[in-house]
Amino acid sequence: MLHAGERILLQDAVFVPYANIIFDHDRPKALETVRGFLQDVGIETCGRYGEWAYFWTDDSFKSGEAAAERALARAESRP
Repeated sequence: MLHAGERILLQDAVFVPYANIIFDHDRPKALETVRGFLQDVGIETCGRYGEWAYFWTDDSFKSGEAAAERALARAESRP
């Protein structure tokens, strides 16, 4: 925030592919659609990009472990 009398010294925008997750008002519905499709075709997602969430390293590890457990359970239930 700028206070009275202050001014912007530098303005710059940089495109960084694969950077951070964007949160907007359409996000919940978009995630529901994407995750539903991936689940329907048997794809497990995990980690920061797969979960579309701000995860620390330990969160990403736990997410990967949970995805592996789901995939193994699904494989074991097949005839």
